[in-house]
Amino acid sequence: MALLKGIDNASLQATDGKVLLDTGLVSGSVEDFAFRLRRLLPTGWFPAPPDDGATEAAPVLAAILLGFGSILSGAWTLLVQCQSQMRLATMSGAFLDMAAQDYFGASGLPRFVNESDLRYRRRVAQSLVAQCNTRAAVEAAVQKISGSQPIIIEPTNAADCHALGAVAAPSMGGGYGYGTSGLRYGSLQGGQFFVETVSGRNSDNNAIFQAVAQSAAMGVAAWVRIED
Repeated sequence: MALLKGIDNASLQATDGKVLLDTGLVSGSVEDFAFRLRRLLPTGWFPAPPDDGATEAAPVLAAILLGFGSILSGAWTLLVQCQSQMRLATMSGAFLDMAAQDYFGASGLPRFVNESDLRYRRRVAQSLVAQCNTRAAVEAAVQKISGSQPIIIEPTNAADCHALGAVAAPSMGGGYGYGTSGLRYGSLQGGQFFVETVSGRNSDNNAIFQAVAQSAAMGVAAWVRIED
């Protein structure tokens, strides 16, 4: 551990007057690898590394070792970056996009325009454990993207479509007779449902389509209507 010195070779001090110490070479730096390689050379073949402030006695050797150190330092930096891309919690950039494609397919959960790594990573993690295959799951998925609660109509659900009535006798259809607003036509065939929502804070309607497709049960057709 040596003293930190300025360009005038004077010892540097902290604001409290204490002398600053150099804790050593940064691991993985060019100088670090050059120093490691020099220590591997046979004793007596070349001059020893200079002390702080001393002149280098073997400048050609130092330059060659720094060249090797530059290559090794680049490999070290790449290794450190790859280590952080092996876990979803630390992934970033293109690695995070590739992980999302591995989990959900090429078009399953794309990144929004200008979406940061932090927000995208959180959305990927939440989608991995998101509830699926239920009406509540579809409603929650659409509301999360649009910011507004959607209207879901299931043709086999009487609470959505009600019964057919008439204007003269609205009680027969729960007030949803012919000529009244909000009338929905039901069906006993099933296999499909309808979603009515607004784009809201979402700038890409495809995100809503994908949210419905991912949260709905397989084999069920979904019809989506989006209003600005």
